[in-house]
Amino acid sequence: MTEPTREAVLRGLAALRAQGCPIVADPQCHERLADVGLRRWRSVAHRHRGRRLSRDQRIQDLVRGLVAAFEPDRALVGPLVRDYECVARVIADAMTPIDP
Repeated sequence: MTEPTREAVLRGLAALRAQGCPIVADPQCHERLADVGLRRWRSVAHRHRGRRLSRDQRIQDLVRGLVAAFEPDRALVGPLVRDYECVARVIADAMTPIDP
């Protein structure tokens, strides 16, 4: 993965942390969030063969992947999913210039 893109994601996660986002409260998880999120964003074609997803659909796919990777019981996520959406948007914003 390109280092500038990963660094942009990490900066975005640090900004979310400063805003009080509970998903990124522990800075030690930022690296893993970036890695999982970038991998999920780039592999969308494997999960949705033959379909071209809109940016918002890709973000929702990314949210599902982040929840699956970081939450032991997806059914208990509830309103916390909004915070995962913020994380997903940070990743999407970093990826959009190079991967429309």
